Amino acid sequence: MKKDPYGLSEILRPSIESMGFELWGIEFHPNTKNAILRIYIDKEGGITIDDCELVSRQITGLLDVHDPINMPYTLEVSSPGLDRIFFDVEQFKAYPDHLVAFQLKSVINNRRKFNAVVEGVNEEEIVVTIVDDKNEATDEVLTIPVSNIDRARLVVVF
Repeated sequence: MKKDPYGLSEILRPSIESMGFELWGIEFHPNTKNAILRIYIDKEGGITIDDCELVSRQITGLLDVHDPINMPYTLEVSSPGLDRIFFDVEQFKAYPDHLVAFQLKSVINNRRKFNAVVEGVNEEEIVVTIVDDKNEATDEVLTIPVSNIDRARLVVVF
């Protein structure tokens, strides 16, 4: 799963939480023409554009003072959205029985990319039931070490 680039969560979390928001996750994309630092925030009831603007103004000052990134970048503050990326194993605990798209670092049972329903979560592993192309549960249950998850995203089914 996503690592915390430059230890930014330690710098930003207290300020974001003091404003009544949860720091959902941080992404840094340095390999673009203009690097992007994307901060995801959340709160009960959802995030508005005004919330993003407020947090952006607040953390810009912190980032300027601490200056953890030694290159020019664009700061984006966003809601994690309905199809949110999971950054931490604890986040899975809020989504039992939900469909998640997994991408693993290494293959398990001939699978590296797949959709599955979250059945159980602990600090070390996530137990899932694989779904078919129609998002119907199969009989295949996988236990995925958290350390093997490269990326996981909530799948929205309408």
